This record gives sequence, C-alpha cells and structure tokens, in this order.
Amino acid sequence: MPRFGRVIIAVLWLFIQSLLAELAVVHVLQTSDIHAAVSREKENGGSWLQLAHLTQELLDRYGRENSLLIDCGDTVQGTMLAALSRGAVGTIPLRTLKYDAWIPGNHEFDFGFPRFLELAAPLREIILCGNLQPLQEPPFASWRCFTRNHAKIAVIGMTASYLQHWLGESFGDSCRVSYALDSIAAIMPEVLRQKPDCIILAIHQGWQEQADARQVNEVAAIVEKFPEFDLVLGGHTHRPFPGHKIGSRTWYLQPGFGGRSLAVARISIDTTKHTVLEISSYLSSIQEDTPVHQPLQQDLQEWLEREQQAKSTAAAPAPAQDILSKGRPGVNCPASELFCAALAEAAGTTLALHGTLSNASFTAGQPVTEYDLFAFVPYENTIVTAAVTAAQLAEIVLEQWNQRDVYTFCGIWGAEVSIAPDGKSAQAIFPEQSPRHRLALNSFTAAGSGRYPKLTAILKLPQVQTTDTGISTRDAVRSYLQKHPGLSIAPRQWLKTAKNQ
Repeated sequence: MPRFGRVIIAVLWLFIQSLLAELAVVHVLQTSDIHAAVSREKENGGSWLQLAHLTQELLDRYGRENSLLIDCGDTVQGTMLAALSRGAVGTIPLRTLKYDAWIPGNHEFDFGFPRFLELAAPLREIILCGNLQPLQEPPFASWRCFTRNHAKIAVIGMTASYLQHWLGESFGDSCRVSYALDSIAAIMPEVLRQKPDCIILAIHQGWQEQADARQVNEVAAIVEKFPEFDLVLGGHTHRPFPGHKIGSRTWYLQPGFGGRSLAVARISIDTTKHTVLEISSYLSSIQEDTPVHQPLQQDLQEWLEREQQAKSTAAAPAPAQDILSKGRPGVNCPASELFCAALAEAAGTTLALHGTLSNASFTAGQPVTEYDLFAFVPYENTIVTAAVTAAQLAEIVLEQWNQRDVYTFCGIWGAEVSIAPDGKSAQAIFPEQSPRHRLALNSFTAAGSGRYPKLTAILKLPQVQTTDTGISTRDAVRSYLQKHPGLSIAPRQWLKTAKNQ
C-alpha cells in the first residue's frame, strides 16, 4: 500500500478512536425502600434475594467498570428478620453485591443512633449523607466522584430532612440534620469545580406533583434551584417511577418499595464537553420464577434459619377472642385498646394514647408467635411518658381528633374526653382527682410528625416531665399478652363526640 494511503488510514483510525472516546455510556442501577424484605412472604411481594439476581445479571451484562449500584435508604428495617437482627440483615446485601453508594433513610435510625453507627461502621466508604452528621463521630461524605467508562460522575447523597419530627428531640442530641436544599447549596460549588461529566442526586426523598407544605420531600424545589442535576434517584414515598423529566432538564427515577423492582438508567455522556446527551430508564421487576442470588442466600442463611424458628415459636398465649385492628381508636378499636393497656401497664401510667400500626390482628385460640407480634407492632417505637393536666390532655386529644382520618391518629385510654359538637373544644375527666396524671404514648407519636404541634409543645414543658422510658412497645405488648393469658378485649368508649355521645 502506498505511504499516503497508510497515512490516511492511520488518521481515520485516530479520528474514530477520538469519537469513541468522547461518547461514554454508563448504567446506574438503583434500589430503595427495600425495608429488609429479604425473601418473598406473600403474592406480589418483594425479595432482595431475587432482586439481587436481577442486579447481578445487569452488572455482568454492562460491566462493573461501566456501572454504578446505589441504594437510597430505608434498607435495614421493616421485617421481622430485621427486628431479630436489629438491622444487620439489611446491610449484608450491600456488602455481598458491593454497592457503590448507600444513602441512609429515616428508618435506618429506628434501632437508635448508636446502633446505626454500629451498622454503618463497615460501610463508611460507601455512605453518602450530606445533610446528617454525627456529633461525636467523623462526618459522613456528602458526595463522591466515580469514574465509569472514562466518564467522571459526581454523586451527591442526602437523607430525609424531617428526621427529628419522626424520631423526637433526643435524636438531635446525637447528630445534626439540615434541609437537603441548604446542604446542596453549600457543597455544589465544590462539586462544579471538579467539572464532572454527569451530576447525580441520590436522595431519600421523593418527587411530588403537588407542593409539599411540610417540606418533607424537597426534590421539586431542589431541581428548580439546581438544574445542574442530570439525574435524581428518589425514594421514601414508595412510589414507582420508571423515569420522567422534572424541572427544566433533570431526569427522575424511583424503584418503588419492598424489593419488587430495580431502577435502571442508561446515561450517554460526551466526556469532552462534560455533557449528558441522553438518559433513558426503566424498572426491572422480579417475577415468581426469578432465581435467588446464591451468594447472598449463603451470606444470609443463619438469619433465615432464625426467622423460620421465630415463625413457629409461641411468644405469648392465645387470646380468648379475636383482637382486631378495626374500628376507631379510643371508641371501638380492640387493637388500640390493647396497645394502650399494654403501654400503661409497662410504664406504670393511668393514661395512654395510641392507634393501630397495621392491619394485623390476633386470632382467638391461636398462640401468638414472634411473627404475629411483629406484624401487629412493625415499628421499633419506645414508650414515652408525660405528666399532663386535664386541660392539656383535652388539647392533645382534640388535636388528634382533627387528624382522625390520618394514619397517625391515636385514641385516648384511661380518661373520658368529650369533643364539643362544633369540634373546636374538648373536655377531659380524670378517673381520680389529681392535678396531673401520667400519659403513655409511643416515641413516634411523641415526636409529632409535623402534624401535632400542640402535642409537641406540651411535651416540651418542664412541668410535664417528658421521659423516654426506653421500653419497646413491642416488648410491652408481648409482656401484656404473657401476663394475661386468654385475653379478651372489650373496647370502652373513652372518646365521646356529638355523634356517639
């Protein structure tokens, strides 16, 4: 071949190589809100064991060097297996599958902040959490740059900003939580100075169509202020989104909850111009016949065996009658009556405030297993007590009544409370003449969830002497069932309204 021809071929080859070098395709795989659903327990349920198989298949197909694997939180709590291991089972898949990033969710802290730090210790390198920082430990990384397929990808991690309203004032003694919007504003200049080819926000918050007055989910506001985000990986709201544009240019993706599906994004990047050319995405869902991930099953085997044992072992005697999670708490709900009686007995109070935590019930004549108990009490709440006056109790109950159609509604027990016909005032009658009676409620209710400002204001008063007993509500219910074999619950109408007086 003439020398001129060889030169032309060489130039063309270099030109083709340069074009190939400018275009990079990266796949981002995301899980979120799995809630320790390790194996499928009901039809259409989720299974991390099966989801891990899908994840491994895609990682093998695209190549680890061209992929990112990210979890957006609520990973360690939500099943009996999680309760038995105090969250440990939720961290095992993160290690087995070698996740690149883990963004803690609000339920990561349900076993207490010290326990979270124990679970987080071996995963420090992959935790991204810019708006929550421990006060007595080294800070978590806010963001990290990853190189995948020659592309430089910045991933910023943010958790739920509303944690204190769910976990209570004492949670703030261990860490500092700020709004994600403010935290992103602080670190974005640093991120931009690195000139990444793609910027991803992985956050334990969700996008919503309507404005969020409580600012629980800040995603819409974040992308409006920071259009630099190419992709947002959301969570917390349990809503599946295969992918759509939000804001002026940002792509949004969310896999749903419970280990049912994996979110997959394909990102085409011009590495020369540091620009994302295109993003497409979809959800890959497990099927009935999806195989399990054998290495993960092996790593979880000890806990799976403990789970089977707990399902068949009686934790408390059988009740004499069904105890149903139906009716209005404080009026005609057997489950809330049991909760209140159990909390009052465990904490030594005369009053209690509680609702229902699930649709689960206890069946007459059937011993209560740990599995049954977890279904009835699926959260890691503790018992909080407070010494309230009759006027304060009336104010607390009235505020609850005005939220009676919300899942957080709690009914009163131990004192009769009458709601005025116009629903604007209430009167409480104590069982005994005393200026104050101690009230028991769970720690989530005591935190207020942003819905009960009067309750939280009362609990902050020094004379109320609010105390977290540290007693688990699940332990209280178990103990009550054990101490009262053959239990029969006849709900008393403690709460009286114009309709039921």
